[in-house]
Amino acid sequence: MLSDATGGTAERVVRATLAQFPDSTVMLEVISGVENTEQMRAVVDKAKSRRGLIAYTLVSPALRREIALLANEACVVSVDLLGPLMTVLSELLTATPSYRPGLFADPNAEHYQRLDAIAFTVSHDDGQRVHELERADLVLVGPSRTSKTPLSVYLAHTRGLKVANVPLALGIDPFDQLEGLTRPSVVGLTMNPQALSRLRMVRQEHLGAENIQYAGLDYVRRELHFCHEVYRRHPTWIVVDVTGKAIEEVAANLCPQRVA
Repeated sequence: MLSDATGGTAERVVRATLAQFPDSTVMLEVISGVENTEQMRAVVDKAKSRRGLIAYTLVSPALRREIALLANEACVVSVDLLGPLMTVLSELLTATPSYRPGLFADPNAEHYQRLDAIAFTVSHDDGQRVHELERADLVLVGPSRTSKTPLSVYLAHTRGLKVANVPLALGIDPFDQLEGLTRPSVVGLTMNPQALSRLRMVRQEHLGAENIQYAGLDYVRRELHFCHEVYRRHPTWIVVDVTGKAIEEVAANLCPQRVA
């Protein structure tokens, strides 16, 4: 899907069409911000090597003409999703198009972003899919019962952030993927030992578990000390004490600006 803007329109049209072929597996790729022949030639070469199809929403007549020629020369099937309708509308309205990419602002874009963020956050909860942490906007780490999951979901729902969370447990060093993380911000959560012990006792009683050290104050203190040592080894991580704080308060401190 090729576009001189974001490619969102092309992607939605293609996905809507593919929904009519539920038994077919298709790999999709969006190439946005296309401005010149070199970029289009690379796309055509890639499509040819994969025996693929190019669907494009290019506003510029020159770019539409060029991609049609390049695709034809390479024997690659291409579909113009925008040009024919623009031509008909131009005749019907007796008006000349602006030919400026990116003019359409989808009123549902923020809604789609939040849905994507929530889906990502749910599938990356509690250490799941740690090989994909680089795709997150934010990674939360910390011991059990420090509100990692509810905070992650709240940030996804209200801020549109893709959040992953990774548990830290006594004696278990963070995953290699977490150690080598470079792109997303990492936030380490901590809590007062007595408060955390009480929360764990409630959880332990709810589960009907007995005679385990998970909720014991001494064990909690040792686990928090271990977590703090991990945080000290990563000076770029943000550390937040969530003791007695509502999810909204913690989120506001982490992300004061609303994400569009």
